[in-house]
Amino acid sequence: MRKLEEIQKEEKQLYLKEETLSSELNQVKRVKESYDQHFYEARHFFDDICYQFNKNKQGNFYKSIFDEFSQKERQVMDYLENDEEELRIQKKKVLNQLEDIGYEKRKVLSEEDSK
Repeated sequence: MRKLEEIQKEEKQLYLKEETLSSELNQVKRVKESYDQHFYEARHFFDDICYQFNKNKQGNFYKSIFDEFSQKERQVMDYLENDEEELRIQKKKVLNQLEDIGYEKRKVLSEEDSK
């Protein structure tokens, strides 16, 4: 059985890792919100351009650019969502490990108290 010091050391490392993952998750959320706002503004810009040039041949050009933009936008947002999900999974694993460490720590403490 492991010593209490080893358990506490691992617990501290897991808390630091959990804190780091939370920070990274918040950062990804902020980036995602920022991109979402920029994409929203860009879509309106393209809509305005397509409307203004709808009656001539350039309208089709702007629509094709808008379609390409929409595809790239979706790729970026998918990447950010996948990154966010991966961080959530890692954080959940760390929290589960912390629960296990907490149980092991209580077990060691109760054994020390019973001696």
